[in-house]
Amino acid sequence: MKQKKKKIPNRVSGTNGDGKISEKPVLDEAPPSAEAQAEQLARELAWCVEQLELGLKTQKPTPKQKEQAVGAIRTLRSEKTPLPRKRQLMRSLFGDYRAQMDAEWQEALRALRTATHSARVQLVGETARKKSGRVCRPRPTGRTKATVDFPDEEFRFNFF
Repeated sequence: MKQKKKKIPNRVSGTNGDGKISEKPVLDEAPPSAEAQAEQLARELAWCVEQLELGLKTQKPTPKQKEQAVGAIRTLRSEKTPLPRKRQLMRSLFGDYRAQMDAEWQEALRALRTATHSARVQLVGETARKKSGRVCRPRPTGRTKATVDFPDEEFRFNFF
């Protein structure tokens, strides 16, 4: 029988002043904090619920599809439902929902960039402002009222 070699995680070997070799694990990225993970999950849940609600509003679902979507929304919004169940439901409904969210975000970012490039502000010169056809005049102070008051007479409809 052949013996299998043990897998060793990626480690960086280095020497310190003693001449001894020390091994340190390589960290590509620091793991996100619990708060950041909770925030990311909240964004994912909100996106999935929004997609389900949009589907109900814009499309004509069959009664079975409508019931399934409403049940999924209820499950995703529930505080009692465990997180793995919510992730499983989102994966079954949307496939790779994180990639879809990222693609949608990139598309929105691209649209914002094109909008900012197309909406450039141009300064209007002094001569153009003076040539405008708009004339501002002060209002006359002694203006009369448009309504006439009859304080002594009682108001009546003149039907007959």
